[in-house]
Amino acid sequence: MKREIKTVNGTPNKRMYWSIISDYSLNTAICELVDNALDIWLKGEQKTHLKININVDVLGQVITILDCAGGVAAEDHQMLISPGASNNDPEAQIIGLFGVGSKRAVVALARDVKIYSRHKDNQSYEIDIYEEWLKSDSWELPVYEIEDLEENTTQIELTKLRIHPSAEDVTTLKTHLSETYAFFLKKSNFEMVVNDEPLAAVEFDSWAYPPSFEPRCYLFEVITEDGGKVGVEINAGLIREKEPGREDYGVYFYCNERLIAKEIKEKEVGYISAHAGIPHSDASLARVIVKLYGPARLMPWNSSKSAINFGHHIFKGLRDFLIPVVSDYSSLSRRFKGNWEEEVFKYSSGEMQYVDIQDIAKVKRSYLPPLPRVRKHLIDHLRAQNKQVLQQKPWTLGLLEAIAAVDIIRRQRLQTKNRIALLLLDSCFEIALKEYIAHTDNLNLGKRTLGEVFKNRDEVIKVVRQRIALDNTTVTKIKHYYELRNKLVHEKATQDVTDDDISNYLTTVQNTLTSLFGLTF
Repeated sequence: MKREIKTVNGTPNKRMYWSIISDYSLNTAICELVDNALDIWLKGEQKTHLKININVDVLGQVITILDCAGGVAAEDHQMLISPGASNNDPEAQIIGLFGVGSKRAVVALARDVKIYSRHKDNQSYEIDIYEEWLKSDSWELPVYEIEDLEENTTQIELTKLRIHPSAEDVTTLKTHLSETYAFFLKKSNFEMVVNDEPLAAVEFDSWAYPPSFEPRCYLFEVITEDGGKVGVEINAGLIREKEPGREDYGVYFYCNERLIAKEIKEKEVGYISAHAGIPHSDASLARVIVKLYGPARLMPWNSSKSAINFGHHIFKGLRDFLIPVVSDYSSLSRRFKGNWEEEVFKYSSGEMQYVDIQDIAKVKRSYLPPLPRVRKHLIDHLRAQNKQVLQQKPWTLGLLEAIAAVDIIRRQRLQTKNRIALLLLDSCFEIALKEYIAHTDNLNLGKRTLGEVFKNRDEVIKVVRQRIALDNTTVTKIKHYYELRNKLVHEKATQDVTDDDISNYLTTVQNTLTSLFGLTF
């Protein structure tokens, strides 16, 4: 049995503002304010032209945001300061929902905040949020009538900044906004300007179209227990260009056309052993873009719309399909590694493959055709090509492996790789000549032992030329590279060896091995 003994006051304490200041960066805070204007425009069915003008005064440390989205009506002034207060419909396909973002954002950015607004042709108003009010217990704020602004405009002026933006921060902000609102920036009736610079959309769909492994677009719905629906579009593929060192791969999430998070490489989206593997540069062509459409209440974003909530039921509803997609394209990137230019980048145009999925709960695969076999190492090809020679002359295996080792070394990011390759090639050539002499009967050694002949390289070449036609051009090349090798070993460790040197000498050595043993390359 229970009985009421008293009631308690649930009015929030203003400490809630202080607790979240550190959670906001310049980028996330500005986006909260942009979202406010964008939602007003979206609710108005985008019938007007929306311009959002942002000015970050680095010298004066003042930030202003001006928009013409519609202004704040007099009856909605409370929405500007009351946490959780919002007139947004949670069932609407918009961006705002919680009624806390813009309030937290302005406090996170500045100690003094002035909000000016005019709704339609009504009176213009000003509301000031200042440090002393934040420290007081009262939630009441005066509203001032001011001289008329332009109709349907709102201007927010932030001074005494808590975050001190630099010129570099402004550049980063421009990029962030261009990426976050790319869908809207492509519209003719939407524009955003930062410090007098109009922003252009930055998108991430720079796909490559390798045959049979073109990018795919998967379309399906996630349905909640209460009958809610979220449309899902997953675009996945390999990108057609890559800047070394950039981490621009992984999973990207958009909710109602707003970028929420990019380059996600967490285990929750598949970057774990047995799936996409641990994030690594060899999978860096794989990009998966997830776009969700539906009621704001069903979006799996966090309250500042800066990350995805992996525990959200909508994310859980698409996760089992997402992970195989991420895994397959990551594996595809790895299997093409070493041949990206020929196998991926050159296919810069084509068509997206569309896959309409009727029941996502029953699908656990990405619909990719069987992945190509991992590229064989050169030694595997050489062994297969020279199987019969190896059976008859097993001592030639070491020579083939030396050629394969040169191929591996040339692919490495080593500053001295050409020097190492030259030393290996020249050793391979000399060993080949000695193997030929050792395994060939009736050669005239001039009454010398093998050991005596082997001490002088010129003598070794003379003996071999009794049976094998090494032309003067070949011998001259060999002598040149032998002298270059000696300089590396005995004189100058920094001797330059070019890619052309290695290519030229490699061809010479391979031709000699063909003449000596019948090996093919």
